[in-house]
Amino acid sequence: MSKGEEGSGYRFEIKKSSDDQFFVNFVASNGETMVRTERYTAKASAQNAIDSLKKNGPGAEVNDEA
Repeated sequence: MSKGEEGSGYRFEIKKSSDDQFFVNFVASNGETMVRTERYTAKASAQNAIDSLKKNGPGAEVNDEA
């Protein structure tokens, strides 16, 4: 299991794909993956994605196109 950052049951997990690239899963408290990022060649880029989501996510606009 990859090292994740946890908070109130939700967590980010940095994973490594079979082609040695990295991606991030945002996992709900019930263990289900809610969001998966694109793949990155560097693990640092996956960490940057987490940092950006934490910083920018709470104030992000919601576009309901349903």
